[in-house]
Amino acid sequence: MAFDPAGSRRRAGLARNALSALLAAALLMLPATRLRAAEFQATPQLSANWVQDVYQPAFRRFANAADAWTSTTKDLCESGPASRIHALQTDFTRLLQDYARVEIFRSGPMLDNHLQNRLFYWPDKRRVGERQLRSLLADTDIASLSVRQLARKSVAVQGFPALERLLFSDGHYTVEETPLCHVVQTLIQNIASMADELDRAWQSDSEYVQAFLHPEPSSPHFRNANEALRSVITEIVTGLDSLVDRKLQTLLSGDPRIIRTAPLWRSRRTVAMLTGNVAGIRSLLFDAGLLQQLAMEDELTTDFDYVDHLLGKLQYTFAFAGPDGQLSPEVDTVFASLSAVLNDIRHTVNHQVLTPLGMGVNFNADDGD
Repeated sequence: MAFDPAGSRRRAGLARNALSALLAAALLMLPATRLRAAEFQATPQLSANWVQDVYQPAFRRFANAADAWTSTTKDLCESGPASRIHALQTDFTRLLQDYARVEIFRSGPMLDNHLQNRLFYWPDKRRVGERQLRSLLADTDIASLSVRQLARKSVAVQGFPALERLLFSDGHYTVEETPLCHVVQTLIQNIASMADELDRAWQSDSEYVQAFLHPEPSSPHFRNANEALRSVITEIVTGLDSLVDRKLQTLLSGDPRIIRTAPLWRSRRTVAMLTGNVAGIRSLLFDAGLLQQLAMEDELTTDFDYVDHLLGKLQYTFAFAGPDGQLSPEVDTVFASLSAVLNDIRHTVNHQVLTPLGMGVNFNADDGD
């Protein structure tokens, strides 16, 4: 049966509209008191919960996983090549999932030392990473490349996208051969070094965490508890915006050239990243007690559970697109439904979370204080 992209788009649109209508109807049935939530005040306990129950565990897990991979690959270039590439691809996916959870924590330490772009340079609209990687591999001293030297190179060749290009190269690179094996090993070590840097920055005695927990008028980070709260809400809002307006919109563009620019499309680990991103946003909303205090836990639990259901349907789907580069109709419909539910979560956050937090529906994460 021939693929009908127009029909697929219509089905996806119907899925979005039907789901939006159901959720809108449910919203209208909420008690008026829920829509006029009581004035909310940021508290030291809420800040402590975010640090202890969200940020620290997530960054520790990422660092532990990266360090473990570094340890298991210390003799990578001396081992036999028979099963190495499969093991590397499997470990890449595991570490990526831990990274994706913290990728949306785009404040404080993640912005220091260009860590956000060094770990995951995306979107790369001009294929800078591809060009810079070719240049790196052409270096006559590549076989002796150190982590310190790599950290001074372009941000586009320091993290997951460069490692993905080497491990899922469709024949262009052979990581079993020297010096490429050494470059892979150095990239893994570099990611671990950055993960450790982030983990240290979120320790309880760090300057940033102390400012988050005990804001002061003279602090360069947070002058009061509401500014700490605002930084968390910024991560939630920008995280949802990135998922809906950038990552999923790329997949739903209908243009094979644009679809191929989706994050981790080469390795088909796009869903792994989306899953980790959603988990990070969910953790910020739920795990510190924010939604419980706003009496909104049950409503958003249902929405996030459905998001997890949709992601589960895609988890073991690797052939997303046909030979023409178009998404299969089934995958297109699931991605469209996923976008619709996440957009409804974003609507709920904008209208029923920001308002009681005193930020209003026109909150702009890029605004100053």
